[in-house]
Parts: sequence; structure tokens; C-alpha cells
Amino acid sequence: MSYPASLIAYAFVKKGIEEGKFVTQMKLQKLVYFAQGAHLAKYNKPLINETFQAWKYGPVIPEIYQDFKLYGSRPIIDTSEFTPSSTYKPPFRLDADALDTINYTWGVLKDFSAMSLSNWTHQPDGPWSKVYDPDTKSTHIGNNDIKQYFEKLLIKA
Repeated sequence: MSYPASLIAYAFVKKGIEEGKFVTQMKLQKLVYFAQGAHLAKYNKPLINETFQAWKYGPVIPEIYQDFKLYGSRPIIDTSEFTPSSTYKPPFRLDADALDTINYTWGVLKDFSAMSLSNWTHQPDGPWSKVYDPDTKSTHIGNNDIKQYFEKLLIKA
């Protein structure tokens, strides 16, 4: 089963708040991207319904951007201002595979800065770099490319 990206993003925001390791919107995008890649590599199915786009600072889900843009580049320390997009229709129950992926991703990346994660997504052999065009904001990054990249990445780890 795959989920709205906003739901997965919200799960990371909650983890950040609970642990005092607050995420910014940029870091949130990278956490969801890594989770999507890890999930594709491990379970051979997408974690989220939406498709990533290649933006200047890396892979982006526009719905997550819309949901959390009011925070700007500030850390998200509470969700009182959060107004989810129409794709976020709780209650959703995340299955065991989704929870495993979220927990794994959080454990690996929670201490990395948003900028270091953005730089990582810009690696020359990565899915973002294959499709990024500075003149086009909505170029899609295919799940197959993400899956193949993360299979190699996670095997090395």
C-alpha cells in the first residue's frame, strides 16, 4: 500500500517534535525522498502515491511544499499551523512496512542537516541529476531510477 506524501511527511515532523530534532521543510522533502527510495529498494513498491519532481535543491513533492511552506526555512516545532492538502485524508493507519521504512529513514538521517541531504541528492549518479533542468521546475523523477539508485546505495551500506 502507498500513502499520501503529506502523511509520511507529517510522520517525520512528529518524530522531530517528539525527539527535539526539528525538521525544516527542505529536510522533510529529503526524508520523504530517502524513505521512498528505501521502500522501493526493500519492498519493491512505492511508499508514497505522488511523484518527485527535480527542483533546484533536490527532489520535491509539491504537495509537501504546499503543506509546509508557511514555515519557510524555520524548523517545524509544532503543527498548530499545519493545514494539510486535499490528498491528506486521515485517519490512515500505516502498515508495518511503512513504519519500518519511516523508522529506518529517521534513524539514519535525523542528525544530518537539510543542506547536507540536499547536497547528497545532487550526486552526479543520482536520479535527480539525471533529469534536473534549471529551466523546468516540474520534471518528474521516475520511481525506477529511484529504486535502482537506492538498491545500489543500500547494498553498499
